[in-house]
Amino acid sequence: MLQVRDVFQVKFGKIDQAVDLFSNPEKNVPFKTIPYSHNVMTDISGKMYTLVSELAVPGLEEYRAGRDAVFETKEFQDWFRQFQLFVEGGRREYYTFESDYTPWSRPGMIVVRETYQAYKWQIRSAVELLRRYGGLLTFYGVGQKPRILTDASGPMFQAIIEVEVENLSVWEMKRREVFKQVEFQVWFNQMLTTAEAGTHDFYRVEYTAEERR
Repeated sequence: MLQVRDVFQVKFGKIDQAVDLFSNPEKNVPFKTIPYSHNVMTDISGKMYTLVSELAVPGLEEYRAGRDAVFETKEFQDWFRQFQLFVEGGRREYYTFESDYTPWSRPGMIVVRETYQAYKWQIRSAVELLRRYGGLLTFYGVGQKPRILTDASGPMFQAIIEVEVENLSVWEMKRREVFKQVEFQVWFNQMLTTAEAGTHDFYRVEYTAEERR
């Protein structure tokens, strides 16, 4: 499966209108007609007024076929005119799921996205280590529903883990407890030989695929 991630820069002060356009079942024409899981998130960190529209699709051809069919409809043209009022620009990213996909639980959850830059040709080792890391995070209550992804576009050798948490204060407290565990210290020493850098990004879930069923 692929994660198709559209990252939009919303016009300053227009984030509520953009969220409504992407998540309201009566308005989100491009997505309610495509039979794939859909999540909408907004920034907690990074550039302000960022909106992420995320699709989980079986493959690139299925995604392109569904997208092209939507583009031909009058409903999409009406939707796109509204879209232009709120959105300044954006980019599209593709990632390959290296683990099972499940939608986020509900609006209001926080998604923690950790992106690791693996050393050249160490991506498979990084994926296996992140699978173990996801197990540790789940076991110790740091986060749940871990997803592992790798780059299908953009910079090479990226390995990503996403988890959802109730709030960031609990995530920070629980994470520091995990740091003290022998299992984590062994994992981290192995990760040091596999990845050279990493980033944290935080998003608030505004809408999930479960809501449109």
